[in-house]
Amino acid sequence: NIMVGRVGTEQMTGVAIVNQLIFVFNLAIFGAVSGAGIFGAQYYGKGDWDGVRQTFRFKLLVCTALTVLGAGIFLLFGEDLILLYLKGDGSPEQIAASLGYAKEYLLIMLVGFLPYGLSQAYSSTLREADRTVVPMRASIYALVLGVVLNYLLIPVLGVAGAALATVVSRFAELGMNAW
Repeated sequence: NIMVGRVGTEQMTGVAIVNQLIFVFNLAIFGAVSGAGIFGAQYYGKGDWDGVRQTFRFKLLVCTALTVLGAGIFLLFGEDLILLYLKGDGSPEQIAASLGYAKEYLLIMLVGFLPYGLSQAYSSTLREADRTVVPMRASIYALVLGVVLNYLLIPVLGVAGAALATVVSRFAELGMNAW
């Protein structure tokens, strides 16, 4: 949001609104993975590898289902959800511009939903299995990659650059966690 804010107010408004909406999706993924993780940690603790595999499969299925559900909601109702936040100060031109930037950002961010969900399933399973360094390293690398790509892409592509940087960093994080 800070880096997009240098581009313009309408761009920052659009990105901030979409990020608030996506935060709800992220919470759903976190809740699903954390709930199943309780069982995964118990299975790992008693050496029940089949139980760990079953828990991991469950996480993959739930994250995939939540991704499809979340993407469907945002594709069908994204504009309406964004407009809920755009009631207030500002001219009709500013509101229309913010809506346009928000929709552009959201469409690109939807591509990152699946790698985010799968990465969360992998990283939580790794943490439950006492392999905490791998997901931590993947998160740090993804964060650094995201910042660098944002720095390079936002001045050139605006909100699309910010979304693209985030999506690329999510795929990179997934790759590092699944490796």
